[in-house]
Amino acid sequence: MRISLYGKVVVVTGAESGIGRSIALACASAGAAICAAGLVTERLAETAEMVKALGQPRVIAVTADISDEAQVARMIAATDAAFDRIDAVVANAGIVVVGGPAHETPLEQWRRALDVNLTGTFLTVAAGARYLIRQGQGGSILATGSSTAVRSFPNAAAYIASKGGVHALMQAMTLELGPHGIRVNTIVPGQTNTPPIKAMEGYREKVEPGLPLRQIAEPDEMGRLVAFAISDAAPHMTGAHLKIDSGRTLA
Repeated sequence: MRISLYGKVVVVTGAESGIGRSIALACASAGAAICAAGLVTERLAETAEMVKALGQPRVIAVTADISDEAQVARMIAATDAAFDRIDAVVANAGIVVVGGPAHETPLEQWRRALDVNLTGTFLTVAAGARYLIRQGQGGSILATGSSTAVRSFPNAAAYIASKGGVHALMQAMTLELGPHGIRVNTIVPGQTNTPPIKAMEGYREKVEPGLPLRQIAEPDEMGRLVAFAISDAAPHMTGAHLKIDSGRTLA
């Protein structure tokens, strides 16, 4: 089945690299115009050039800190100014915070994880929801959660709590936005072969034997799933937690 997002406009946060970049590229390949948003201006420009290389000239790069409400509002306004509509908002941006046990987690570290992963996601999807409601044509909102919110592990309490909050937030918004014709879904990655994972020598060799599929996922697979989930090919998919974790949460 070929996924089509032709004529649609998609905002993707965390689009500088990894899963976010793969989402932007997958959606562009399916025909969508793209707002590639994130913190690193130079890498966003790289993503924009990659989108253009796919034959999609309708792309903008917007530098924005999702934990700042004004910057999120500017991101949405820039997308509207460029394309005169938005059809989907993908709240993918986040940070990984690991350290000691929960009772030894510094408050600054705790707050940073929640500010970016939970509050940043909230600000992104809330701004997207307000826009889509005003536009009055339905749409789609999707967030990136984590398999750690389903199956925990030690020494990452701040990260796990923040992603658990994302899962709960998206469930609540599913019920609230459904009457407006807005679908709300969450992708749930496990270990994924992103640049930080690639930089960890020996990580794959340590992790993969414990996974049912014996292999971690590639970011491109996340991109394809998101393109499908926000497309018209999934008109009744809402409230879903879409796991691509090589079976991690069952292992």
